[in-house]
Amino acid sequence: MFFFDALIATATSVSFYIVMRILFSRFLKQEPFNIFKASDFGATMFFALIVFGINYYFVDSTNQKESLKSNQTTCSGQSFVAPELEAVQKPLNKEINFEEEKKSEEVITEVQTNLAKYKFSSHGAVIQSVDLLWQSGEKLVPVLSSCMSLGMIALSDKTPINYELISSEKNNDNTEYIVKYVAKIGHTSFYKTFVVSMNTYRVDVKFLVDGKDIEGQTARLFLVSPAMSDEIKAIVNKPTNNSSLKIQDIALNKEQSFKDFWFEPKIFGFNSKFLSAFCFDSQAGSVARAYLKKINEIQYEAVLESKSLVSEKELSWSLYVGPKTLEGFSSVSANLSQLMQYGWLTFIAKPMMQFLIYLKEKTGNYGIAIILLTLLLNLVLLPFRLKGERSMKKQAEFEKKRAYLQQKFRDDRESYERAMAELINKQGVPMLTGCLPMLLNIPVFFSLNKILSSAIELHGAQFAWLPDLSAQDPYYILSILVFSGMIFSSNTGNDPRQWASRLGFGLVIGAVSAYLASGLALYLAVNTLATVVQSWIVRLFEKN
Repeated sequence: MFFFDALIATATSVSFYIVMRILFSRFLKQEPFNIFKASDFGATMFFALIVFGINYYFVDSTNQKESLKSNQTTCSGQSFVAPELEAVQKPLNKEINFEEEKKSEEVITEVQTNLAKYKFSSHGAVIQSVDLLWQSGEKLVPVLSSCMSLGMIALSDKTPINYELISSEKNNDNTEYIVKYVAKIGHTSFYKTFVVSMNTYRVDVKFLVDGKDIEGQTARLFLVSPAMSDEIKAIVNKPTNNSSLKIQDIALNKEQSFKDFWFEPKIFGFNSKFLSAFCFDSQAGSVARAYLKKINEIQYEAVLESKSLVSEKELSWSLYVGPKTLEGFSSVSANLSQLMQYGWLTFIAKPMMQFLIYLKEKTGNYGIAIILLTLLLNLVLLPFRLKGERSMKKQAEFEKKRAYLQQKFRDDRESYERAMAELINKQGVPMLTGCLPMLLNIPVFFSLNKILSSAIELHGAQFAWLPDLSAQDPYYILSILVFSGMIFSSNTGNDPRQWASRLGFGLVIGAVSAYLASGLALYLAVNTLATVVQSWIVRLFEKN
């Protein structure tokens, strides 16, 4: 609905733009506007894209918000300000009231799947630690901080702390590992079950209460933020009037984010630079609202609060606890793939990341995969680069001839204009396409910057002298290669000013690459060296 509104608004704006171009071209006695002319068509398409983007992302979102406000039905993911007084509405409940101290001896249960190691504790029946088996099991990546636990379930009144382990075993087809606990308070029994997937990062938490004393209470599942807290954000689905699922970020640096709650969210939790921990599915009644709790400056909890409990009514939550990867998300649910967002370059970055993973599977090493991807991109951009270099040469020759005519007819304006007209009729005005390769490299570089600087796939990946492609080059070898490639990437001749400019530019880019993830610095080094080789080959053929 909003897409078509934006499309209609764009068509109207473009039509008005064309009419005004025609009117003004006639008024100024210039060449009439021609939509089929290459330059005019390109300008029109560029204008249309800009207008459509404004309509779709600004006007569209505004209309959607107004529609949600006017709609009497509350949508999933819609945020509300939590009241402080219970007389208005139930306030947020972020504290846990345990029924007694830890009395029973803690029983630790370890579970290893094909992807991670889990450690469960009988005190609170929680997941004490999650460690990813990374880089073929050679490296362990902790998902949880050592002082935090995951999966605590608290009640409005008394919450059990001393659970007893019932069983810990695989299911019949070895696809899941099931850990069961039980606790008692008076005549009420609390059953808690963890179902851990053997081949994905999915963990299901199930909770059942047998007893009438809990009727009217609510259950709250506490989900902690990941250990790697770089660029951490809370996430929730956007409220929409249809079945589409879109994700929005919740800023954790705003106090208001800890006063609001979100109504029956379909997705709620945390997304960081490398790791994710969130609830993506739940049984009816398990999540009535969700809100955030701040532990300290780098640690947070997501609270998923259920509707009023009924005896022998099971609640369940499906959690994703693992790396922030497209493969990991897709293996759990196809809807989760949209969590891998790279800004406005997502349409370029996602296929590039998938192709990089494909190259790694074929070569067995991410360093080799990055080199191959860089060479392939250079091969694709080679025709544009050659065309750009020819255009720059024509532009340079044209500027020389124009400077000569300016000097020759510096005192005769009319003769200069006639000579320029003859020059243009003979050679034409060279198109400013020399910067085309640079313009095409910009989205490619920013896309690679997004995927290589935030790809946990590179965490711990080794290549040659590089111990970790997600960290900086410890020996600055890549920075030296980038600097050298920048200096010799084009023929500067004997002009000292060009050499100084090239030297300064190379120093800046080389210094910047020293602080980049070595995977991205490897791309820059290979790209600049490939440019040097291409320029050398082109000059060799031109001489022959």
